[in-house]
Amino acid sequence: MPGRLLAGNRTHSEEAGLGKDGPQSRRCGAAWEQDASKTAVVNRKKWVNVRGAFRNTALILTGTLLLALQAVAQLKIGESTSNLSGVISAGYNGDYGNLIPSDHSLSLGGTGTLNGYYYSPNFLSYTINPYMNQARDNSSYESISDASGVNFNSSIFAGSKYPGSISYSKAYNSEGNYAIPGLANYTTRGNSDTFGLTWSEILPNLPSLSANFQTGSNQYSIYGSNDNGSTDSKSFSLRSGYTIRGFNLSAYFSDGDSHANIPLLLEGSTQSETATSDNLGYGFAVGHQLPFHGGFSATVNHSDVNSDFDGYSYNGTIDTYTGTAAFQPTQKFHVSISTDYSDNLTGTLYQAVTSSGGLIPPPAQGQSSNSLDIQSLASYAVMTNMQVLASADRREQYFLGKSYSADSYGGGITYGRILFGGNLNTALTVTENMVSTSSANELGFNGTVNYNKRFDGWTATVFANYAQNVQTLLITYMSSFYGYGGNLRRRWGKFSWTGGASINQTGLTEQAGTTSKSQSYNTSVGYSNWFALTGSFSKSNGNGIETGAGIISTPTLQPILNPSDLILYGGESYSFGLSSNPMRRLTIAATFAKATGNSNVVGIISSNDMEQINTLFQYQFRKMYLTGGYSRLDQGFSVSGTPPEKISAFYVGVSRWFNFF
Repeated sequence: MPGRLLAGNRTHSEEAGLGKDGPQSRRCGAAWEQDASKTAVVNRKKWVNVRGAFRNTALILTGTLLLALQAVAQLKIGESTSNLSGVISAGYNGDYGNLIPSDHSLSLGGTGTLNGYYYSPNFLSYTINPYMNQARDNSSYESISDASGVNFNSSIFAGSKYPGSISYSKAYNSEGNYAIPGLANYTTRGNSDTFGLTWSEILPNLPSLSANFQTGSNQYSIYGSNDNGSTDSKSFSLRSGYTIRGFNLSAYFSDGDSHANIPLLLEGSTQSETATSDNLGYGFAVGHQLPFHGGFSATVNHSDVNSDFDGYSYNGTIDTYTGTAAFQPTQKFHVSISTDYSDNLTGTLYQAVTSSGGLIPPPAQGQSSNSLDIQSLASYAVMTNMQVLASADRREQYFLGKSYSADSYGGGITYGRILFGGNLNTALTVTENMVSTSSANELGFNGTVNYNKRFDGWTATVFANYAQNVQTLLITYMSSFYGYGGNLRRRWGKFSWTGGASINQTGLTEQAGTTSKSQSYNTSVGYSNWFALTGSFSKSNGNGIETGAGIISTPTLQPILNPSDLILYGGESYSFGLSSNPMRRLTIAATFAKATGNSNVVGIISSNDMEQINTLFQYQFRKMYLTGGYSRLDQGFSVSGTPPEKISAFYVGVSRWFNFF
């Protein structure tokens, strides 16, 4: 797969726009855009038809379910006990947009909660939560379009020697997010379902055993594009524990696999990336007490990693061994020593990416690597609020055909006290790092400070942290970061105000272009129940890697990640919110959010914009509610080749709460 420098957003769906193959992929401007627009309209019409069909079917099913539940309410079988409550709503709604035809209709919806148990809550209990046609403009559900589904949870033999549980959830047309670090999320929609099963065996004087099975799938698309994506995963695990002659023993086995189809919206391609992975692991741990109020623990873990990303395959095994011994001969003095060994350092780094959901080409195979780390730490409480630290660390690594070693020695202090009527907490460590590949020693710093105080009705908190030349997973790389911020709040009778700010920057000292920056500000004012006004602003830029749910900050570094694996992103977002309860039983709320950003994927630049408005009012009279709302979303990506999607929806109707039984 060619390298790429993604930057922006790749959401629950990413669209095809400009191809990667030069002039031919850009086609002929206006004519090409016209074809894309026609395709978008056709797809939106199909979506509306599918949604209409589902809505009609859901109405019938929900009505049938509610009637059936009422029938069950009057039916008592043996020792069964149950309770059903919910809200049924009816109203007039409509939606329209530039890529979909307008749609107006009467709608029926609602939510329900069925709780019950048989014989005893500890024997068999369950909770069922169905919901239908729930959206931002008619409920508190976070969906611009009508969301429907059901959630189910149950437990069996709770508190016994053989407890278990079953859970299931299914959602249609629900809203999701595509995340970008430090910015407001872009909006997606899709269908999902999950299923989980757990069971345990807990018998006295015998090893415990627990089993867990999970499976789930998600199909999604992003507003402002035509492409679809999907993820599927399942996992199974076993865990056991036992104590014999003072030894605490435990073991585990796990097996899981996942599959993802991720559209290449930000790369302007009509194709999608396919990623599959299969991870099998097992391990064993042992622990025991030692003299001088001490103890030790040791673990052995084995992993089989098999993955395929866009035609690049990686198959490898990772064995890790850890051991720790700690002693506290006096109440003030503590000392520990630990060791970690991995026979596949490259695989460990790659696993750090895949476990976070990252999608990158795997490293080249056939190259051996390993790492050994021995650490010692001692601490002594000089006084109640002061502690001094000392550490020593020896690390050895072999990768890319070369051997590396590093020795680190350091010391530090933690201190806390009441200062000027507030609480002060600080920590500072200094470390000298000697790396075999460098003739010069590097001095590392790591410090934090936090202070909070109340004065004259104000409550204030400030914080700051700084680090330079901090060790990373690889000996040859050091990291640095800093951050500072605070918040302030005050109340004058019924009037209140809060404000806060945070600024952060991270980066790898030896790697140019790896810096990520973010800053955020927020404030709110309120007066009793009359109004609450909130506002926020955030700005960020940096690099990350692609996952099925968005972009995450770079979790590791070279040689696993190359510059072509990174996504460059930048942008800013702001939002406002207003809510009010001007009179008893009346609620009014409105929110506005806007995000503008850009992305760079191997020279393919995209401008990405999102703007969303949501309003809602609700008035309660007896058990009835009068509800109305309006939602509008404007979202687009310049590289997609389709116009930004603008979709609006409104609703007005009534609902009633019922306690059926």
